[in-house]
Amino acid sequence: VSTQSTGYQRRVRGGNGLMAAHSLYHKGEIDAALVKYMTLAELGYEVAQSNAAFIFDREDTPFIRELSSRYERAFVNWRRAATQGFGGARLKLGDYYYYGQGTEEDPNEAAEQYQLASDAETNAQALFNLGYMHEVGIGRQQDMHLAKRYYDLAALSSVDAHLPTLLANTRLQAKITFESLYKFFNEVTVSKIIDYIIGAFFHSAEYIAGTVTSTVSFLTTLDNLLTEDWDIYAMTILAVILGIVVAVRGNPQRQAAAERLAAAERQAQLERQQQQQPQQAPIIGEREPADGQAAPPAN
Repeated sequence: VSTQSTGYQRRVRGGNGLMAAHSLYHKGEIDAALVKYMTLAELGYEVAQSNAAFIFDREDTPFIRELSSRYERAFVNWRRAATQGFGGARLKLGDYYYYGQGTEEDPNEAAEQYQLASDAETNAQALFNLGYMHEVGIGRQQDMHLAKRYYDLAALSSVDAHLPTLLANTRLQAKITFESLYKFFNEVTVSKIIDYIIGAFFHSAEYIAGTVTSTVSFLTTLDNLLTEDWDIYAMTILAVILGIVVAVRGNPQRQAAAERLAAAERQAQLERQQQQQPQQAPIIGEREPADGQAAPPAN
């Protein structure tokens, strides 16, 4: 019970100390806040460690700016916070290793810290930094495809990273295109062009020779297959062709004859209908003559 009570009291004191340091910082008493954060950092509070490192980074007061070991102190506290699982501290450690602040410059270790930060919290800035390192070949093997992959992952991780990754991908594509053109023109020489032309010529000659050989072989095989009665086969083939031509040409003539016959039948039917129609009725006002009476003379 005493152990649980001691742990609870420790957390309460730590929370009160963090709140007091936070209040001092916002009141502008940055040096006093730094002292409290450093005290709590030594007790193992991760928030105090990262806040103390942040204050050393900012250099907001003359005391901090004149402190020659400020970067070393910031580095130590970032490393402590990173050990406790804070991904943002891993990102800052990568920056310190990359630029050699508070420690020796080590691009490989910087890339390792960026990788850990991206794995811990999918940090967009860490992903972007890894893409850049793959692009320029610092701390990581130069690989344009991996660089693009990390840039795309950074864009997916944060909306704020869309514009930077778009510009980075544009630069990356321009670099790939330029390097491809440079490699092409650097490798192409007059001798290579001549070799290419000669190779294309011989390739074409081989293709033509193969085609001619195939044609001659086909004709030879056909000649071997034909017997002494080749004229009978030829006449049969010509007769079949002639029959096809006659059949094709005869279709329009039969169609025209059928159309003429149909037209004649329609004309005959029309004439029969006209003959069967009744005579025209008398005009109104004229009286038909009675039986035995002559029709009145016309005027």
